[in-house]
Amino acid sequence: MFAAYVSGRSMEPLIPNGALCLFRRNPTGTRQGRVVLVQDRRIVDPDTGGSFTVKRYRRMTVITDEQSREGVVVHLLPENQDYTPIVLTHIPEGDVVVVAEFVEVLTGFADS
Repeated sequence: MFAAYVSGRSMEPLIPNGALCLFRRNPTGTRQGRVVLVQDRRIVDPDTGGSFTVKRYRRMTVITDEQSREGVVVHLLPENQDYTPIVLTHIPEGDVVVVAEFVEVLTGFADS
């Protein structure tokens, strides 16, 4: 596990801007519906401008053993309705990395 400050308002009210959050590295099992920390060099987070984002993961296509991962469509969903989902398509293997799963906001810490 690790802690990191999360900047931006896209996950409010679940994760307030500037909150210190606890994450679990390398989540196992399905990612469907989980709030995850994702890295993708092709995306630009609307709040930070970086290639990391925290969003709710929703895979829109079913993956079979025979199917290439490049045909998968994933939506990274904000909690805040003022933001639009990040839509990932044509995802080459290894280009999108789910770094960690959000566990909780740690209270009593101020962003300095």
